[in-house]
Amino acid sequence: MHDFDRSNAYLPLIREIPVLGDLSDEQARFIAGGGQLRNPSRGQVLCEKGTPNTGLFCVLGGRVKLSAVSEDGAERVLELMVPGRVFGQAAAVLDQPFPCLAQVLTESRVLHLGRERLREAISRWPAVAQMMLRLLARDCFRLMSDLEACCLMSATERLVSFLLRDAEDLPGRPDAATLNLPAAKALVASSLNLTPETFSRELHELARRGLVEVQRRTLQIPSLDALRGRLEAKGRKVA
Repeated sequence: MHDFDRSNAYLPLIREIPVLGDLSDEQARFIAGGGQLRNPSRGQVLCEKGTPNTGLFCVLGGRVKLSAVSEDGAERVLELMVPGRVFGQAAAVLDQPFPCLAQVLTESRVLHLGRERLREAISRWPAVAQMMLRLLARDCFRLMSDLEACCLMSATERLVSFLLRDAEDLPGRPDAATLNLPAAKALVASSLNLTPETFSRELHELARRGLVEVQRRTLQIPSLDALRGRLEAKGRKVA
């Protein structure tokens, strides 16, 4: 597929990624011209730690986990990427190797945007540079939040903060929300730096108190205010 064909074919896909939504058609088409659509199967590795980073990965469908793996095979899930999320921006901008393992959890669709096109777009258009700065700033804030959670929060606080952050409001019920876990409970637990046993115990305790309703990987939250109150009961202020 030629650059012109890629520009036209992948422009609608770029529009599916919220963080790229402010790009003009000209900017998005230019970046799309260096794109490649992938349909990786479950278990496929997109990048390993230390491999050259070739661009920005945009998740269009499925799930991708980013994780750190020790020499003895122990794994810590760093983040679970769902449709609409992107990764690889820091390594692409800094011209550094990929910093972790990126592995597909389910059948997925991933749009890869080539590094050279991104860099040329950054040099051409301030709006593209601002977009990349926003992506990097969001990563920085998320990293600081994760560091605070791991170092200063209890297991209960980590779980409740995760639920409050990722839950989606229910139409017509402003105080209620729902959350579909993005992966198996063991992987979600690892992303919160919890063991699967601790995650399940804390989740069951919230359910016992009536703060969540567990239906396999779907969690119903009857009252967000009540769930926030659980953090306040632990002495942590909630914004």
